[in-house]
Amino acid sequence: MSVENISILVKQFSNYIQHDCRGAEIFTYGIACTGLLTAFYKVRPFSRFTKPNDVPKHFFTKKVLLEGTVKNVEFDGVSYLLVDHKPLIPLPRLNSNYLPVKIAGVNVTSNGINWLQTIIKGQKITFIPISTDSKFLTCIVNVLENNKEPLSAGKELVKIGFGTVEELPSSSAADKNVKVYVKSLKLAQKWAERQRNGIWQKKNPLTLTWKLRNILEQKLRARLPVILVKYFNI
Repeated sequence: MSVENISILVKQFSNYIQHDCRGAEIFTYGIACTGLLTAFYKVRPFSRFTKPNDVPKHFFTKKVLLEGTVKNVEFDGVSYLLVDHKPLIPLPRLNSNYLPVKIAGVNVTSNGINWLQTIIKGQKITFIPISTDSKFLTCIVNVLENNKEPLSAGKELVKIGFGTVEELPSSSAADKNVKVYVKSLKLAQKWAERQRNGIWQKKNPLTLTWKLRNILEQKLRARLPVILVKYFNI
């Protein structure tokens, strides 16, 4: 084989390799773009939700954590929060509509509405969608506090007697995280009943036995480490 023929073969092989690499690069870029688009669809990083039906269905099954700021507390048969939802990547907004969020598993009293107006309004929160209807997005709501653990709005309302536990839709009640949340609400309600907090003060009148037990519990709490008090819900 002549040198000229060898040179031609080398050139053809080089062209083939370059063409094949470009094809591989295009294929790789295509896969990467598809993955990126899929991730964007799942996370919706630019989407700002203002209506319950804006939230994708897979956000409920995956229990996607959302963030926002409580702008107001309103009442329309049930109490709910108006939340300024903050997407992962905020963009200039075209409207000032807010997302109506109902605190999951809690029937809020009139005192509870006042408490929400005083304590929660204006605060940053995280909320996990549990269920939805035409009016509200029902969520597990936690209030973010500087250098503190997030405060469960539902649990706190029930604990101080400004709300009572109500049933959640069966479609969401089977979820493991929701079960843990509901259990915490029921424990908080037992605490509120025992302490005669809020609504329970009228339903369960104070007795001498209760007063004596309450004094003993206060003395016990003062002597025990904080971690044990929280663990045993004393």
